Amino acid sequence: MLSADKDVTYTFAITVDDKAIGSIGVFRCNNIHFRTAEMGYYIAESYWGKGIGTSAVKQTCRYIFENTDILRIFAEPFACNTASCRILEKAGFQCEGILRKNAIKNEVILDMKMYAMIKED
Repeated sequence: MLSADKDVTYTFAITVDDKAIGSIGVFRCNNIHFRTAEMGYYIAESYWGKGIGTSAVKQTCRYIFENTDILRIFAEPFACNTASCRILEKAGFQCEGILRKNAIKNEVILDMKMYAMIKED
């Protein structure tokens, strides 16, 4: 991450009391999608359900929209991951649809949801 292109990759630690408990990143797409970026995040399980994820997503989106020319941020959580979907919804993302049979994890075929936030939202 430290050697990543600063105009393409935006990564941050999620901290509580100066302790890293997760990470969040926004990754610019390319070609005709160069003003769109994908977001991903992880929070240690012992910190789930405390509003930390929602806060991190809101702060990161605000930073990206204020400091870059990115217009759209999207995320694709597993459809069965209701907690992650809820984080995005509480942060202001809109569900744009279901990506059927879009991933395989531990040999299980899973649907994913497409969430997005537009700069004007």
